[in-house]
Amino acid sequence: MDKMLRRGSTIAFFISPALFLYSVIVFIPILASIYLSFYNWDVLNPMKFIGLDNYTRMFSDDDVFFVTIRNILFLLATSLIIQLPFGFFLALLLTGNVRGKDFFKLVFVMPAFLSSVAVGMMWTFIYNPQIGIINHLLDGLGLSSLKHLWLSDPKTVMWAVTIVVSWQFIGYTMILFIAAIQNISEEIFEAARLEGATAWKLVWHITLPLLKPIIKVNTILISIGSLRFFDLIYVMTGGGPANVSQTLVGYLQKRSFAQMEYGYGNSLSVILLLMCLIVTFVINQIIPTKDLDD
Repeated sequence: MDKMLRRGSTIAFFISPALFLYSVIVFIPILASIYLSFYNWDVLNPMKFIGLDNYTRMFSDDDVFFVTIRNILFLLATSLIIQLPFGFFLALLLTGNVRGKDFFKLVFVMPAFLSSVAVGMMWTFIYNPQIGIINHLLDGLGLSSLKHLWLSDPKTVMWAVTIVVSWQFIGYTMILFIAAIQNISEEIFEAARLEGATAWKLVWHITLPLLKPIIKVNTILISIGSLRFFDLIYVMTGGGPANVSQTLVGYLQKRSFAQMEYGYGNSLSVILLLMCLIVTFVINQIIPTKDLDD
């Protein structure tokens, strides 16, 4: 018993600094946001307790809030549809016998390590209707009728932004898939080939089932990243035109720091936290942990 107590004390001693930092950086701010969401506060005047009024106003009178929810769900769905299959396809190619595959890995993963501000500025020029390369290419191909105000049209702005987000982060998804594929024993594939399995069957019946853990990780990373996305869209559109491309984090920043409604901004952050928890729970139900251990 004494040995177990000493071991527990040693473990507690070593994890306490990390637990303290985690509490200060994550747990305490979350509790503070929940607390402040029940108040009306503009920093200049004393805080006033208003109960659930911030949440009532959010769901009954705030049309922009529902636009932001629609936008982040759109970004989540399209990011999953683009990044997961294409990241897996690129990983399959670059773990095969492809010449220069190390170079291509670097090319595809490099955007993920670039500043989102720099990426946003670069793509703003690419989409520019006067000097942008996209409209110039359409001109050169004789498709001038397809030229567009990509970031100014409410019908195209979210699609334009989603393409940039997927372009930037598909390499990160690919690298995680590559690492997982390389950890699969070659003996499993050799045994299947001896049984007459084709390349497609190897992928469908061996590679994909063994990649369930990393598929789950990628799905969670893409989903949570989409829900709290901010910087790139802020640089490219500022949430415009007329809040059509506004995200929940962008709206939170606007209400908190531009309009100084800190209580309302914290209520938006609580909604964002709940959405992240719900999405993570749903993914865990779709890809349960017990399946990953089989």
